[in-house]
Amino acid sequence: QKKQALLALRPCGWKLQTQLWKNYGMNTDWPVQISAGAISDVVTTRFNTDSAIPRIVSAFRRDWKTYTLALAVALTPIPASLLARNFVSFYVIPSASMEPTLLKGDVLLVEKFPRVYERTTYGDVVLFKPPPTLRDIVTSNGSQLSSTSLFVKRVVGLPGDGDIRLVDNNEVTINSKPSIGPNRELCADEPLRLIDRLLENGKGKDIDRLGEDEVYVLGDCKAVSVDSRVFGTLPKENIVGKPLARIWPLDRVKL
Repeated sequence: QKKQALLALRPCGWKLQTQLWKNYGMNTDWPVQISAGAISDVVTTRFNTDSAIPRIVSAFRRDWKTYTLALAVALTPIPASLLARNFVSFYVIPSASMEPTLLKGDVLLVEKFPRVYERTTYGDVVLFKPPPTLRDIVTSNGSQLSSTSLFVKRVVGLPGDGDIRLVDNNEVTINSKPSIGPNRELCADEPLRLIDRLLENGKGKDIDRLGEDEVYVLGDCKAVSVDSRVFGTLPKENIVGKPLARIWPLDRVKL
C-alpha cells in the first residue's frame, strides 16, 4: 500500500530557477506526482547520510577549484593548532624569582622550536624542564610538579666556563668575574630568608668547570630565586623555550 501512495515532489530552489527552466523549455509545473514505488528504498536527500559521498563527488565535479579552496580553508585550523601547541605557547610567571625583569602574573609568549639551546647565549632568559635536583627540592617542600612544569631563569654560564664561586652577599662569579645580568638586589627579600637555608648545601657554590652539556642559570632576584646556586648545573637539553614577548599586562607589553 505504501508503494501505491502518491507523492508530490519538487526540486529545491524551484521558485528561483523557474525562469531558467522556461528558457530551456523545461516543465515548470511543480509539484509533480509520482508513486512511492518509483522511489528507491534509500531516498537520496541532503539529510540522508547515504547520500553524502555522491553529493560531495557531484559538488567537486561541478566546481573542483572552489570546493578544494573551501576544504583547505576549513582544515587550516587543524595544522595551525598543532603548530601552536608544539612550537608556541603561553607561560605565566608563577613567582618573584625574576623580578624586577618579570613580575608574578606576567604572561609570556614563548617559542619552543627545536634546538632552542643552539640559539641561546649569555644573558638570555630561557624556560626549562627541572632537573632531578630541582624537582627534589620542590617536592621536599610540599609542592607538586607535573610532567609539563617549566621554570624560567637567565643563562649566565655556558659550556667551558669555569671558576664558578658563590661569594659574599650570595653573588656568583664566573671566570673570576661577576656573573652577567641585571642588578639582582632590586627586589624585596623573602621574610623568612629560605634561600639562605637552601644555599647552605647548594650544589652550585663551587664549580671548577662546566661540562660540554651544562649551563649555569640564575634568577634576577637573588633573595628568592632557587637557581643553579642551589640545584647545580642545568643540562642544556632541558632548555625548551625562549620568550618572544611579554603580552600581559597591557601596560607592560614588550617584545
